[in-house]
Amino acid sequence: MNFAPLDTTLVENRLRDQVQDFGEVNGAAAYHTLKGLQDFRTGDCWVVLAAETNPAADGPQPKRKAAAGAVFGVVICARNYRDLHADAAKDEVMIFAGKAREALIGWAPAGWKDCIWLKGQVLDSDSDRVLWIDIYTTTHVLGGNP
Repeated sequence: MNFAPLDTTLVENRLRDQVQDFGEVNGAAAYHTLKGLQDFRTGDCWVVLAAETNPAADGPQPKRKAAAGAVFGVVICARNYRDLHADAAKDEVMIFAGKAREALIGWAPAGWKDCIWLKGQVLDSDSDRVLWIDIYTTTHVLGGNP
């Protein structure tokens, strides 16, 4: 039985397979090594687990299997080659984010419910780069995933 947190490598693999435009698709470990905006490479993305919750936390806890609501983010670095307010980079971000959304919205590996998109927003920007994050949610089963 698997009681581990949501396996974001499944999301990473899905993005690698479905969005060939990304230079690299990395996980949280690679994301957390980056110290500043200048360390992010344009065209790359990172999948990061943000939180998990127990939708049945008010009731008795099952001993074998339990649903876990998970929230994860897909962080995308795009070029910002025209202005300091990231308006020009929206064009490239929109392309990357649109392809990532197409790959993830409604997709579910075995043992998960369909991924649902919650929101997207700019995290940071400078004259060279803009960081965008799309937030998704899904539910997986603790003790039940392969």
